[in-house]
Amino acid sequence: MAKTFAQQIRDIMRIDLKDRETFTYDDIALRLDMVSGGERRRLYKAMLDFLKRGEVVRIKPGLLSYRDREYEVRPADKTRCMFKLIRANRSGSVTINDLVANCRVTKSTAREYLRVLVKRGVLRRIERPGLAPAKFMMIHDPGPNLLRNEANAEKLKRLREAKALAEEALSSVRESLDRAVAAVAAIEEE
Repeated sequence: MAKTFAQQIRDIMRIDLKDRETFTYDDIALRLDMVSGGERRRLYKAMLDFLKRGEVVRIKPGLLSYRDREYEVRPADKTRCMFKLIRANRSGSVTINDLVANCRVTKSTAREYLRVLVKRGVLRRIERPGLAPAKFMMIHDPGPNLLRNEANAEKLKRLREAKALAEEALSSVRESLDRAVAAVAAIEEE
C-alpha cells in the first residue's frame, strides 16, 4: 500500500533530517520534488496538522523542529482512522497489516474491528493461498457514519482490567515465593 502524503513527510523528518535539530519547509519540499507554490500549499497544510498535534514545533517563522515521539492516539481516533482507511480503499482491499501500519493499532484490534465489519455485512473476507494474509473488501458502504462495537469495547475493557489484576496478583505471588526460597536457603546455610 502506498504511503500517505503525511507519512512521506514524517519519514523525511524521521530519516532524512534526523541529524538536524531544525529544518525549513524548503528542506522537505526539495526532498518531495515540490517546486511550484501550488504544490507547496499541500505541504503547508500537512505541516499545520503536524503543528496542531505537537509532532512539529515552530521555532520561529519558517524554522521547525521535529519531535520524534510516539504520541498517544485515543482509541476513538484509532477506530476512525481504520474506518477511513477502509472507506478510502473501497474499490480495492485492505489487510490487517495495512491497518496496523497506518492507524497505530495492534493486530488484535485491527483483526477484531475487521471481524465486526464482516459480521455486519460491510466487508467480505477474501482468503489468499498459502500463508498470505487475508484481504478484506468493502461490499456495502455505510456512509461516513462510524461503525463501532460498543458491547465488545466494554468486554475488552473488562478483560484488560481483569488481566491487570491477575498480573498484579501473579507478581505478588512471585515476590512471596522468592522470599520463601531465600528463607529456606538461609535456614539450610545455618
